[in-house]
Amino acid sequence: MLLLKSQEDVESLVKLFVALNIKTEVQSDLGIVDFKNKVKQFSKDIGFVDASMSVLVLMAHGEDYSEIITGNGRPINIEDDIIDMFNDTNCPLLKDKPKWFIFQVMINF
Repeated sequence: MLLLKSQEDVESLVKLFVALNIKTEVQSDLGIVDFKNKVKQFSKDIGFVDASMSVLVLMAHGEDYSEIITGNGRPINIEDDIIDMFNDTNCPLLKDKPKWFIFQVMINF
């Protein structure tokens, strides 16, 4: 099977997280509304009650290092629309637990 590099990266990450017994879900090409809803849903995941940490991996294109472009071409601010969703107020189930964010963003020049 012929895979694009990004597909290979996704498959490698899924294999790694499954081997580490980390619950894994892959989403692709979400528009701005679906993207924001999915991040919010993830930040409220009741599974975090028993979790020792969270990992969010985001692979996307961007205009600069502060935003990514959603599947329908709309920008999302990394700090305001993603990272802030996991602070103690918005995500109390992860309070005092590590939150790992991995951003692989291809900058469009």
